[in-house]
Amino acid sequence: MADYDSSLPVRTESAGDIDAFISDATTPSQKLKVNADGSIDTNATISANDLDIRDLDAAQDNVAISDGTEQLEINADGSINVVSTATDLDIRDLAASQDNVAISDGTEQLEINADGSINAVVSATDLDVRDLDAVSDSVAAHLFDEAGAAFSLSNPLPVQAVSDAEGAEICEFNTSSSVAKDASVNHDYTVTAATTFLGKQAWISGSGKLKAEVIVNSVTKYVGFNSTANPNIEIPLHKILKANATEVIRITITNRDNQPQDVYSTLSGLEV
Repeated sequence: MADYDSSLPVRTESAGDIDAFISDATTPSQKLKVNADGSIDTNATISANDLDIRDLDAAQDNVAISDGTEQLEINADGSINVVSTATDLDIRDLAASQDNVAISDGTEQLEINADGSINAVVSATDLDVRDLDAVSDSVAAHLFDEAGAAFSLSNPLPVQAVSDAEGAEICEFNTSSSVAKDASVNHDYTVTAATTFLGKQAWISGSGKLKAEVIVNSVTKYVGFNSTANPNIEIPLHKILKANATEVIRITITNRDNQPQDVYSTLSGLEV
């Protein structure tokens, strides 16, 4: 055999008589290295891009995934450490036990109370809400005078007394002719259904002496007498006298003179 042109052949009688090296023909000093166990020590640069090799094994292989600058990070539990900049993700349903989503307008964040209600400040001035209920609602009212000052002990609210309450005015007149001496007559008024009568005045008159009683629902409330000097009996009721619906207000007039006489009576008030 010849290693180079014009070289002499080599002949040996026993194996191992010659040690041979495999080297780079251009650079003979670059020799193939054989390890102590007989394997070849390969320091190779492979430029192929399609290699058929064994399946990768997680126990002994490590493959880095990157974009050429940043490398994908794998957490200790095997999950991917991801920082997402996406704004529209289709992900699993959110769970209150493990997810937290903030709702905001970009500046202010919606506050949720411990009981799950929303901590809201409403700035609207015209709200359509349910009817207020005296049992569960409380409304604070502040009154101010024309100058804008709140009413107080030093700036009291002016109150105007009104003589009559709202309602239907009642002025019931009755007369009886030739009432005998010591005899009595009744002037009855029945209060209208679904109203309350507030008495204002009872007026009784005659030409002689009289006794008058104001009776409500069979209970005597007022008694009055006249005289020859003052033949009229005026009983101011001042709305203290009240009668409920369908109750009877009676003015009983007794002739206390010594001869028959005509008697007159008027009941006035309000039905509310």
